[in-house]
Amino acid sequence: MQCTVRRPLPLLAWAALPLLVTAVVLGFTSLGELLLGASGETVLTSAHAGAAAGLTAMVGYSIEWPAGWRKAHWTYAAVILIAGFFVHGTNVPPIVAITLGVPGAALLLRMTWLHRAAGKRGTVVRETEPKRRVVQAPSMPRPAITNKA
Repeated sequence: MQCTVRRPLPLLAWAALPLLVTAVVLGFTSLGELLLGASGETVLTSAHAGAAAGLTAMVGYSIEWPAGWRKAHWTYAAVILIAGFFVHGTNVPPIVAITLGVPGAALLLRMTWLHRAAGKRGTVVRETEPKRRVVQAPSMPRPAITNKA
């Protein structure tokens, strides 16, 4: 299935996306642990960075890149993924995770709301591919079917 209309995400929002997603996941994990009475720190793993890198790479397709910058979204996603290997196993204090995660979730929701509202107004809707002219071959007459019995 191919989507014919995409609403490109602004470059700054795209660059902040992996950091926001990781902060939101850590924040809500810490908040859940706090509400359940589990003590301890939340662990930042390479899985968090892997999910953020994958999301960054996929959303990077919707950005209108200047000529020659198309590979930047793959490079940035790779940097996020490699950084995940270096921060794997890092303990994050619950207060830090919650302090970054809850406002991060609010910011992510606000970005999503603004992005959808702009798409409904039609201000950032663009066509992804030029329209192609469909040429049909001339139809041949069908042979008559006779019932010889």
